[in-house]
Amino acid sequence: MDGSWLLIIFAGNDTTRNSISGAIKLLTEFPEQKKKLLNNFDLLPNFAQETIRMISPVIHMRRTTTCETTLGNQKLGKGEKVIMWYGAANRDPSIFSNPNTFDIERENAVKHLAFGMGRHTCIGKPVALMQLKEVYKQILTRFPDMKMDGDWKVAPNNFVHAIQEMPVSFTPEK
Repeated sequence: MDGSWLLIIFAGNDTTRNSISGAIKLLTEFPEQKKKLLNNFDLLPNFAQETIRMISPVIHMRRTTTCETTLGNQKLGKGEKVIMWYGAANRDPSIFSNPNTFDIERENAVKHLAFGMGRHTCIGKPVALMQLKEVYKQILTRFPDMKMDGDWKVAPNNFVHAIQEMPVSFTPEK
């Protein structure tokens, strides 16, 4: 199998899985947002975007300049490395008001950079958003009281926010 397809499969699995765990953590930490969502599933698409903005499953991405350029006030030469830290970009106060607040009704939640942008947009973005919306709907419908119940364990990883373990509690379906 071509290495590109393997990358897509594994990258999609890691980021989607960690986004789901992160969403449960956020819903536990912000019960008023969970209540809004449970009362109005029409908020699911924006909830998915806001969750990805807050979680930022990929930690950073590096690019190499192809020519001399200026980024902000910094001059860069051809061949220099530039790193974008998703967590910082997705909480930029010049883009997102109250950037550390989880708000499932945030009007510009879709402006996060978690999927990249332009020609560097993640090829799996539409599938990931579809999967996330559906899994959130299923979890919240079947287990509306699910919450994080203890400390999570994050794997040492400098590229992906890899949640290894996260205990939850919920009332089983009858």
